[in-house]
Amino acid sequence: MNLLPKIMWKKGSRRTGGLERRLHRRALLYWHSIGRGRDFPSVADFDPLALEDRSAHGFMVDVTNSARPMLTHVGLVLRDEASVKSVPIALADVAPDTLLGQFAGRWNEVLDSRKPVEAEYVFVTEAGYRVFCRGVLLPLSSSVSEIDHIYGVISWKSEKLFAND
Repeated sequence: MNLLPKIMWKKGSRRTGGLERRLHRRALLYWHSIGRGRDFPSVADFDPLALEDRSAHGFMVDVTNSARPMLTHVGLVLRDEASVKSVPIALADVAPDTLLGQFAGRWNEVLDSRKPVEAEYVFVTEAGYRVFCRGVLLPLSSSVSEIDHIYGVISWKSEKLFAND
C-alpha cells in the first residue's frame, strides 16, 4: 500500500515541519550519545525504539556484504510505503521509486564519508507524486572500526502532479 496519497500536503507549501527536523536531530543526538568516544557506535548499543517515533520512519541496512546490502529492520510507516512484507529483504528487492528505495540506496555515501550523512532531495514516483524527502543515515559498527550497519530515518511531504491512469 503506497502511503503517499494519504500524506498529501498543500500544493505550493514548501515549509518543512518541526517534526521532521526534530526526528533527524534526535536520531543524530542519540547516535552521538551511544558512541562513547568511538568512531562509530556499536550496533549492539543501538536501540531504534529509543528514537522519537519508536522507529516507524527508520530502517537498518546490513552492509556486511556490500555486494548485497540487506534491510534488517524497516519501520511500519516505511514498510507500508514501500510494500515491504517482511525483513530481512535485499535492498535490491525494494522498488527504487519508493522513499525507502531512494534513501536506503544512499548507504554507500556513509561508507565513503565514514560519518553520518544528512540529505534532502526531490523525486517523482510512478504514481505521479513529487516527494520532498529529508533524512539522516548513521554509521554503526560491530567491530568498532568498520561500518557494517547503517541506520536511517526518513521524513517526507508529497504533492500530486498528475492523475495516474
